[in-house]
Amino acid sequence: MSLEKTEAIILKSFNWSESSRTVVFFTDRAGKLPLVDKGGRSFKSRRGRLIPFARMEITYYSSQKETRGYISEVALLEAFSLEKSGSLGRLAFASAACELLYLLLPDEEPQGNLYDYFRAFLGYVETADKHRLSALFLAFFLRVLSHLGYSPSLAYCALCRRDFDTVGEKADRVLFSPARGGIICSACQKAGDYYIPFSSASYKLLLALQTASLKEAVTLPIGYQETVLLLEALAKFVSYQTGITSDLKSLKFLEKLKNSELLR
Repeated sequence: MSLEKTEAIILKSFNWSESSRTVVFFTDRAGKLPLVDKGGRSFKSRRGRLIPFARMEITYYSSQKETRGYISEVALLEAFSLEKSGSLGRLAFASAACELLYLLLPDEEPQGNLYDYFRAFLGYVETADKHRLSALFLAFFLRVLSHLGYSPSLAYCALCRRDFDTVGEKADRVLFSPARGGIICSACQKAGDYYIPFSSASYKLLLALQTASLKEAVTLPIGYQETVLLLEALAKFVSYQTGITSDLKSLKFLEKLKNSELLR
């Protein structure tokens, strides 16, 4: 067994005894990495604590013979408190980002650039105005898809590949096909196919968010109804394009936040 060290953020954990669990990390060197946390749930544990929504340096034992390594030491580097105004929303969007990465990232494939982006995203979730969190998360969602090769076609028709600005579409409605991989121009639309209709404003917002930096995303206003529509469209896109059949459970937090004024 070799001893390794890496920076990491927790994506998910699974308890399997009163004192132990399996923890899935996103690491800067090894990508998504599941490790056994022996005795880590016990208050008697003498090593550093694992903290959600925090950058940690973890030391762990890895083995070619075993399917899981195990954690040896933990040191806190930076904790994202998410305690500013709108803390419930900050926690919900940070949780949604962790869930998305857990579902989409392949095991043990280095994703250094995406790790840095995720770390920056958590920093913005901690500090951004609570009314800008929706746009921030949508930009994150789109960037993760693009980085992993699943980017939806938004600037041009997913079937004929013509630039959407040149095909004479009606300005008041744009049709998005999760199964076909993006927007579909009127010439390529087929009766009976499933489409999600976007208003012109919603389409332009999603198109802008696809290329926006996190700094730019937090300047874009977006309401509750638009947030729900665009997130559901992207969730269906993920299901069709990746084969992941489980729902993005964290999207249900929107209903809980409906009356919190977070998205209004």
